[in-house]
Amino acid sequence: MSESLVEVTFALDSSRLDDYERQEFAKKLLKQLRDQGDAESVDRADDLSSEVGSKGGLDKLVGVLTAKVPLDKVVSFMGFVGGKFAEKPMKIHVKDGDFEVTIETTGEKAALTAEKIASGLLDKRKKDSANG
Repeated sequence: MSESLVEVTFALDSSRLDDYERQEFAKKLLKQLRDQGDAESVDRADDLSSEVGSKGGLDKLVGVLTAKVPLDKVVSFMGFVGGKFAEKPMKIHVKDGDFEVTIETTGEKAALTAEKIASGLLDKRKKDSANG
């Protein structure tokens, strides 16, 4: 992964929804995110723990999306995503090099959460570049 991209994986986190409802939500959101343009790429997430030989190797996780987003667009990206999730519970996993964090929140708090994460990542990158 390029140093300038942050990997953001997210999904609805509601036990009240079945797999079909989660998948339909993710399909609609996938198209909207691709049209929106903040992310360099957005795809359905692969299940890396699936057994070899099952359904052609890697299965797609139900309703889970992964995006590669430039650090300077993480806040606006998550603001857009948060607007689509509204009050629905969501789980977000952010990965940038060796930094990883998983957060359970609601869509309405996603932009605030993203702002804190982006700020922390910027601080970390500044320290890393200052140290060599």
